[in-house]
Amino acid sequence: MLYKIKEYYKKRGVIIPDNEFNIISELLQSRTLKKKEFFYKTGDTNTSVAYILKGSLRVFITDSQKKEFNRFFAFEDWWVGEYHQVMNNLPSKTSVQALEETDIIEITKEALDIILEKCPVFTRATFNFYLKSYANLLEKEELKKTLTIEELYLDILKNKPQVLKRIPLYHIASYLGVKPESLSRVKKKFQ
Repeated sequence: MLYKIKEYYKKRGVIIPDNEFNIISELLQSRTLKKKEFFYKTGDTNTSVAYILKGSLRVFITDSQKKEFNRFFAFEDWWVGEYHQVMNNLPSKTSVQALEETDIIEITKEALDIILEKCPVFTRATFNFYLKSYANLLEKEELKKTLTIEELYLDILKNKPQVLKRIPLYHIASYLGVKPESLSRVKKKFQ
């Protein structure tokens, strides 16, 4: 399973040196999350980052009235987790929950500390990917504020069709900031 991580980097033009990959291989842990199981919750300080082998996760925030707002959905071949929180033992501002049975490869804080010290190629590439993902997240947040619900739906249909196939409609509605009934009407319009 660890070869998938090596392939992830290779597809993005990064060759992880064997000595680094050997160190990383010793530190990573495989884990399966059951459907609806949390990887971590808001307020947790003992969080990790994970690479998704199979399945899907949702990353969300919760307001003071316990209403949940999905920030994004993560699928196979994605990383999930907040590096700055893990590195500094900060309380998580998000929760991460499996939407289906999900196999992950986890990097704990202790493992991350060693990797940061001994694996410069992996570290540099990982943080570069993380920054690109963060920029993409900000761009999506801007789109959600400027596009109509129809335009948002069409964007997902075109760019992320797996979201519509694998994620319950009420979670997608939360992600878009609309009521499930409104999204259902839009979905019917484009079927």
